[in-house]
Amino acid sequence: MGTGVIASGDQTQEACEMIRQWLRTNISEEAAEVTRIVYGGSVTEVNAANFSKLPDVDGFLVGSTSTKPIFRTIFEHVNSEAQNHTYL
Repeated sequence: MGTGVIASGDQTQEACEMIRQWLRTNISEEAAEVTRIVYGGSVTEVNAANFSKLPDVDGFLVGSTSTKPIFRTIFEHVNSEAQNHTYL
């Protein structure tokens, strides 16, 4: 966080998938399913759409972009994606 370097979608999915698998192996299947994994790196209007579609990413933190008008684009995309999913 704070480096300005943005992880690729593949890198992000791989890391979150590893976390979920660790939970599955060391805690339980239920823990792996109900634990929400949030990406904490840089999120912009460009990569938010990709990150919101990753199967093991349950959310992300929007830093300084949340203070800019373009944040509305991210919000609208995530809201639209949420309409297409059922959450626990």
